[in-house]
Amino acid sequence: MNIKKIPYNLDTTAYYEQIRHLDWPVFFDSCFQADREKSPYARYDIISADPFVKISSDSSHINIQEKNKSYTSEKDGLKIVEEYINQFATPHSEIPFIGGAIGYCSYELKTEAKNNSMLPKFAMGIYDWGLVIDHFLQEAYLVTTNADKDTSKNWPNYIELFSSLKTNNKNDFKVTSIVDDNLSFEAYRKKFDSVMEFLKEGDCYQINLSKQYKAKVDGDSWQFYKVFRNLNKSRYMAFLDFKDFEILSGSPERFIQVRDDDVVTRPIKGTKGRDKDPHQDKKNAEALKKSIKDQSENLMIVDLLRNDLSKDCDIGSIKVKELFELESYPNVHHLVSTISGKLKAESSMIKLFSSSFPGGSITGAPKIRAMEIIDELEEHNRELYCGSVVYFSFNRSMDSNIAIRSLFRKEDELYFYSGGALTIASNDHDEYQEIEDKVKNIKKTINFFRGEQDD
Repeated sequence: MNIKKIPYNLDTTAYYEQIRHLDWPVFFDSCFQADREKSPYARYDIISADPFVKISSDSSHINIQEKNKSYTSEKDGLKIVEEYINQFATPHSEIPFIGGAIGYCSYELKTEAKNNSMLPKFAMGIYDWGLVIDHFLQEAYLVTTNADKDTSKNWPNYIELFSSLKTNNKNDFKVTSIVDDNLSFEAYRKKFDSVMEFLKEGDCYQINLSKQYKAKVDGDSWQFYKVFRNLNKSRYMAFLDFKDFEILSGSPERFIQVRDDDVVTRPIKGTKGRDKDPHQDKKNAEALKKSIKDQSENLMIVDLLRNDLSKDCDIGSIKVKELFELESYPNVHHLVSTISGKLKAESSMIKLFSSSFPGGSITGAPKIRAMEIIDELEEHNRELYCGSVVYFSFNRSMDSNIAIRSLFRKEDELYFYSGGALTIASNDHDEYQEIEDKVKNIKKTINFFRGEQDD
């Protein structure tokens, strides 16, 4: 394994701009802010490009493209990824990513899409190098396992690219239409009433209902992302360029992290909009902290995730470390809980991810029945929304988000989604407003590129 120290730069977008011209460039972005209290959940940024293997799905197969050959497989895509991770496995290292798989899984990964999908259900590259930025130590490391000959050959070029950062200040991105969505309040209320009937009948005790937004755009999506990240400031953001489409994730929510067999998941459930008036904003936060309804929603998902983790964690190791903690973001306050466990020796990080996917915080509970009802009530595929952006490192560490507050760009269309959990205590007006609150930062960014001012 090679490790090369690179001069540290707080603005990690500058690093990413050095390798955007390469194939399948990826950026895991913690939006670290030096003026904020240090959080263990916003420490590392990870950048890479030029995977030596590309793995993606179509309607019937998994497609694998290596440097000298391409073929299809009937295997599960995540199992193929695990084979590569096992093939190039390395001992533990403190650096969280030293090479491995980076990509995303869509919400429909394990289900049938109801319409023609706009994105592959699954796309991951196997990368043999990464630039890892540690904001706590203010250090940056270029690291490779030397699994790929081309990476070894190009190693001096990567060092040169990051040694002298050239910033890109151009802005050629445009939003060329209004934002359209597929669910008016009247239409939402009908679906809301259907959910209430399912809840009263005892099918579920929580169901997540969502809507889709889209806008026509032109130009460089990276310019949109840079403005969006400065407004959004979430800990699990990401930008992934797969050439035919791009992922712009603004997620505040961790799905699953694994380090040294230590497992952590941090579900969000409970939301209240921010207010410009500091006094009212504080009242909103206090109201959320004391809300029995929101605490109940959160506790339902904590129990669901404890059950999900139990399949792959040691008996007795699962603990609820934090319950109903308040986290505040530029547009909303959230209640967040933290559940930990110890990975079984006979399991693996990818098996844990797969058996827990999709995250319960964005389906409802019980999960399988909630997903069936979602499929019945929602006309759209969720695509990236409520799926996950994830990396699996050769040193057996991983991290992943729940892909909420996220967008994808396909040709000249920018798509994003928002939703919320419904329980028997939900109010249709409040829940519809929460859906809008969650996408305020996305809409603010769109308005910025339309030359419009927000109130």
